[in-house]
Amino acid sequence: MRIGKVLLPVAFISAWQSIGCAESSLIKGEGGVAEEKLLVPHFDELIYDPDSGQLLNGTMMDYFVPTAADVPDFPRTFLAQAFTEEAEAWRRRAHSFLPGPVALAGNYSGDRIGDNTGNWAIDTELIFPLWKWGQQDVAKQVTEKATRKAEAYRRGLRLEVAGLVREALWDLKLKEVEYAAAREVFALSERLLTQVRRRVEVGDLPRTDLLLAETDCLKARTEAVAAEAEWIHARQRYRNLTRIERAPANFEETLKPKPTIPPDHPLIFALTVRIEEERARMQYTRYEADVGDQQILLSLGSRHEHVARGGESLSSINARLSIPIGGGAYQAPNVAAVRTALAEVEAQRGELFRRLEQELHEAEHLLEVGRVQLEQAEVRLKLAKTNLALSRKAFAAGEMDLIDLLKVQVMAQEALRDAERWRVQVKRDVARYNQVVGELP
Repeated sequence: MRIGKVLLPVAFISAWQSIGCAESSLIKGEGGVAEEKLLVPHFDELIYDPDSGQLLNGTMMDYFVPTAADVPDFPRTFLAQAFTEEAEAWRRRAHSFLPGPVALAGNYSGDRIGDNTGNWAIDTELIFPLWKWGQQDVAKQVTEKATRKAEAYRRGLRLEVAGLVREALWDLKLKEVEYAAAREVFALSERLLTQVRRRVEVGDLPRTDLLLAETDCLKARTEAVAAEAEWIHARQRYRNLTRIERAPANFEETLKPKPTIPPDHPLIFALTVRIEEERARMQYTRYEADVGDQQILLSLGSRHEHVARGGESLSSINARLSIPIGGGAYQAPNVAAVRTALAEVEAQRGELFRRLEQELHEAEHLLEVGRVQLEQAEVRLKLAKTNLALSRKAFAAGEMDLIDLLKVQVMAQEALRDAERWRVQVKRDVARYNQVVGELP
């Protein structure tokens, strides 16, 4: 075993005796799977203490809590950034002194090719675009709505990222407790095998009982190996999502019940603000269609003219105002496009609200069912433990056959798995409920 941060297969468990089951080398961790050794080698990045060699990231207790800020590579963050840049572009336009760039124009005319008398004229002018009446105010409204849209989208994105992290965390936790339960079952099977082997050696039990115990031990190890693989896969899925190595030690949530989906739900609110922005855009587009497609232009210029016949040179200045009239027909497709975009966003909000209402109903139902299932599983586990303890005593006293003890042990193992699974599932259902109603962890 290498010390420090390593990436290597973990050592195999001790060599099996007989068909492969050895004396138990499992260490039951109170806080989860805290053993250094895995049942099979995995190329999983494990971190060890450089002094003691103790595995440091073997359980959920050694992980770090991620937030949306810790997932900067989440693909849709680029869209959020684009919305922010779009709002900034509208702000710069709406608060600019002129609605467009200033143009410089020049013209030279002479009669060299014609009469060639030496007459010439030079015209120069600066062309200033001017805001139409009320156009700048409408642009400022679009700016405000675009800024709110960018902020609301980021809030909704945080909720979506939180939902993905919630699922990844609870999936990891569920796989962890299943793995811990499987290893505990394996440890029980190993201890029973050791007891049976000793009694077979002294002639107290037939060798067929040893074969039964070995088969049970092999089955338990196979299930533990499968559970171990699922646990490590869940860890990798968490890494792939968050791009970090650590998860929180405690991420249980308090239920925050709500009778219905609130209007300030981050996803609903994001679409509501987007609808407001589309309406402002449509107003802006309609305004341009109503007052003309082109900008009002103010031209300030000068003219320098030379008349060869009298040898005179004339200079003058001029001003020109160009006001567009009509042009609404040319803007009609743009108005229609904005109206279509608005209708699409309104439809998305309606569909989202219906979906969230259905998910809220399902979350409430699953939470109620889970609590009942957990209560029943706890009672079943208590009875199974009592029955197993009595059966072990009866087996040790020679009052019960091994096959009957194995049946009781299987029932106890199933009760243990169910209880552990439902303990996690109920907490997971609480997190899912909070996610549906829009509560950030």
